[in-house]
Amino acid sequence: MKILITIFSLAFIFSACTEESRNQMFKQADNLLGKDLRVSYVADNGKIVKSWTVRDGKVTSEKDSGGNAIGYYYFWSNETGYVQIPVMRTIIEEIKQ
Repeated sequence: MKILITIFSLAFIFSACTEESRNQMFKQADNLLGKDLRVSYVADNGKIVKSWTVRDGKVTSEKDSGGNAIGYYYFWSNETGYVQIPVMRTIIEEIKQ
């Protein structure tokens, strides 16, 4: 009986949350489950200008109606802290360990 009450209580709490609140909770969970990434900025000639390491984090951006990244990528790097770079000139690689 206690399990049933707990399940109904949790269902009620989640149903009472706004969509924005639920999105924030899931984003926080996603931050905890981040990956190790190497983010590189590429010049016009195709050469890598600078690279950053993102440990156990994530890289975020805006998305268009088709779900494609647009504008800028935003992330927190180990080397320099907060970074914002254009999507069109960026390579993101997962670091395998």
